[in-house]
Amino acid sequence: AVVIVVALVLVIGRQGGVVAPQSMSVSPQMAAVAPVAAPIAFPQATNMAMVVDPGMPAGGGAMAALESPLPNFVPRKLKVFEGHWQGMDGRLMTEELARKLNYPRGVQGVLLGEVTLNAAFSGLLGGDVVVRIDDTPVTNMEDFQAASRNVATRSEARISVIRKDNRPGAPVLRKLTVVLRAAEGGLGFAQLEGAPMILPGDPRPHGYRGACTDCHPVGQGFELAPDPDLISLPPPAITRDAVTRGVSSHEVRGPC
Repeated sequence: AVVIVVALVLVIGRQGGVVAPQSMSVSPQMAAVAPVAAPIAFPQATNMAMVVDPGMPAGGGAMAALESPLPNFVPRKLKVFEGHWQGMDGRLMTEELARKLNYPRGVQGVLLGEVTLNAAFSGLLGGDVVVRIDDTPVTNMEDFQAASRNVATRSEARISVIRKDNRPGAPVLRKLTVVLRAAEGGLGFAQLEGAPMILPGDPRPHGYRGACTDCHPVGQGFELAPDPDLISLPPPAITRDAVTRGVSSHEVRGPC
């Protein structure tokens, strides 16, 4: 009898019929045999921190309830701080930098703070000011990237720079041109970056240059601290005893 009742229920269910509770009596034995469906547990919505577009209109439906602004402020338009290309680490030459580094006023271009890789092999040096890439003048960071795009697929390009002689007295500038070469894959183009992160409430690390948010993201998580290359943090002091004994200031990493 139990088997017949279960079969009838299955047939009626497949046909879309509805069986009223009072139309069928279930014996205690059947209640013990028939499987009971477990209630379905639906996951509750989780309050997740998501990137919120300030331009998005309010009241975005169900997703709006899940979105909350991140504890960081990243301006949509930041001034470019530095650029990297084929071993060049450059930044915009400004009047402030010219005064600090004893360059004549009015020099325009991209000041190379560090040179490695192909740029070093080409003969470029730290302190050079890039003023032209092939036939394209360079006066700012955007020019630097645009000019590099023009030669991105080529294996070599001419880089014109202004170099200051490191001698006492008035600065003496020379203009020279080097050939930048890439062994394979082309020269590519310069990648631009904004200024480093600052924390809310921190004092300015430099003189006033306008609103901080014109250049810096504000918050946490944009930089790894401490900097593994000890660039943004001062390197540790080397003791006289360590120098006398010839002890390396870091772990042995192979020939320097």
